[in-house]
Amino acid sequence: MKSSTAVQKSGWIVWWINTVISVLTLILTIFFIYHIPNTQFSPQDKAFTFIVWMFMLFFLVIIQLLAYFMIKYLHRDNSYIYPIILIVLGFCGYTLYLIPGIWGVIYANHLRLNP
Repeated sequence: MKSSTAVQKSGWIVWWINTVISVLTLILTIFFIYHIPNTQFSPQDKAFTFIVWMFMLFFLVIIQLLAYFMIKYLHRDNSYIYPIILIVLGFCGYTLYLIPGIWGVIYANHLRLNP
């Protein structure tokens, strides 16, 4: 098994932080929506909220899977693709992914310039 670099370790830390925050946010959202008194939300509103929650969960799973594989293959072939995708994820709202993304570009650039 290959040893992971500091860039990958920071990526895994960021990945876990994003996963925990996102899952807690989704759970708290659904908890608060379903525990508001029935006078404020109709059953249709609650059903719509649940459908939106399911789409958010699906989107979260796709983003986290993408980030997982980008961090796992961060140094494959000294490519810039994997860190750049992490940077794009950082600009799409998951700002902590900027840390391993930018650091990964610097690391790959250093390896290309100093073989």
